[in-house]
Amino acid sequence: MSDVVSETVPVDATSDPLAAELEAYNRAFCELELPWRWDAQTFRHLVSVAPDQDFVGAYVERNQAHLLRVYEKAFLRNLVLSAKDRCRQEWQSAA
Repeated sequence: MSDVVSETVPVDATSDPLAAELEAYNRAFCELELPWRWDAQTFRHLVSVAPDQDFVGAYVERNQAHLLRVYEKAFLRNLVLSAKDRCRQEWQSAA
């Protein structure tokens, strides 16, 4: 699974809701200066394994477990989800 941040690639949210969700997560990671970048394969895997759709929690447990020594999983999840929602609102209002 990829952990490297790269430029976000615009997606057509109307044609692929999953791609739009992925884009929103990647924009949030960038905004929060997290060195994470999910590709479609990673996101599909998280969708299949994440309990209660806690994609961030599942990712952190599997790929960034060292962060759980410092932060609670719920804190990281809420931080990313807040940024993701803000990014999505800004993105949709700009369209």
